[in-house]
Amino acid sequence: MCITEEKLVEAYGNSNSHERFLLIYKNYSVFPQLVDCYETGLFNRILFEVEYNRRKKNDDDLGVRVQTSHRSDPTAAKAIEHIMIRDAIEKCNFSGNILKETDTPEKHKHDILTIHMMRREFEVFDSALKALPTKEHDIVFTFINKERKMLEIAEDRDLAYQTVKNLIGDIKKLLESRTVPYFRETL
Repeated sequence: MCITEEKLVEAYGNSNSHERFLLIYKNYSVFPQLVDCYETGLFNRILFEVEYNRRKKNDDDLGVRVQTSHRSDPTAAKAIEHIMIRDAIEKCNFSGNILKETDTPEKHKHDILTIHMMRREFEVFDSALKALPTKEHDIVFTFINKERKMLEIAEDRDLAYQTVKNLIGDIKKLLESRTVPYFRETL
């Protein structure tokens, strides 16, 4: 069973660099997709909270207004709001104070910073994985990508199960030594 995107982001944000390495290693096959999924959900959650709180502040106004000043452009304002939310999430740009209009601005900020860290650290891990010699790369990639189990790898390569298990363990240690120094200590 795969970890959910919410549990992954929560665990990642509360973990040290070694624990984050293990989260990437164990969830490598779906890691970027889970981050994307959480990011999309976070964007919509922030958008809905901003819209709901704005309506609530305006006494549940449905948004139907009669324009008399010829200065308001609700479509442009909504587009700018979407861009500000997207900017906050993708670039960690909190200058527009868009999160202040949400129910839990600090949690959203923490989640955004966690997503950003997840993407950067996955990139480091993926680069270290691709830098492995071909034999080691192929063995560990098919294992962590959940394409083959250790026993299948051993049979395909005509190796003993224990040899493959030791090799994967050694490669895991090597990957950790090549990635964790580039991970942030804390969020």
